Amino acid sequence: IRLVNGLETPDTGNVIVQGENLGNLKKTQLRKLRRKIGMVFQQFNLLESKTVYHNIALPLILEKAPKEEIDKKVKEVLRFVELEDKKDVYVSQLSGGQKQRVGIARALTTTPDILLCDEATSALDPQTTESILKLLKKINREMGVTILLITHQMQVVQMICNKVAVMENGQVVEAGSVLDVFGKPQAPVTRRFVQTVVNDQI
Repeated sequence: IRLVNGLETPDTGNVIVQGENLGNLKKTQLRKLRRKIGMVFQQFNLLESKTVYHNIALPLILEKAPKEEIDKKVKEVLRFVELEDKKDVYVSQLSGGQKQRVGIARALTTTPDILLCDEATSALDPQTTESILKLLKKINREMGVTILLITHQMQVVQMICNKVAVMENGQVVEAGSVLDVFGKPQAPVTRRFVQTVVNDQI
């Protein structure tokens, strides 16, 4: 996931994002591309001593956006993630699910084309996980944002993904539609993953 937003450089091969080869971009071009890539973290990465509003506004504050533009965008994404009533609440007072909604709202302020989610639901209980996944699907459907999701939870893959790639020891061992990969798993690691889903459902 760090290769996709240019935080890591590949030893071999190319990383193509939005038709751009990241290895060929100058620093200014890479910065510009990064603005269109949002990031949602497992541990939220929020400023606990600041309000929900300030946390969401931060990317725009750092970009030195006009105050009116910041206010308009923050209110817009707060409405979208259904946290309008928490605008002036300190992050430390929120539940895990609410914190993740704030993290998602913050990622949306720059109007990204791609949203990278690094284990975004693994710190949450099953019910909260489901509500966050519904929100991600809504973002994908209504905003047209491509979501790249890293997870070890196979139920998450089943619930939200169209395509899946299974990795083991840094290599993609299997890739395709969720139906194909889960319906006819080829690699041993994929078969083990599918088995965990079956066992959980019994």
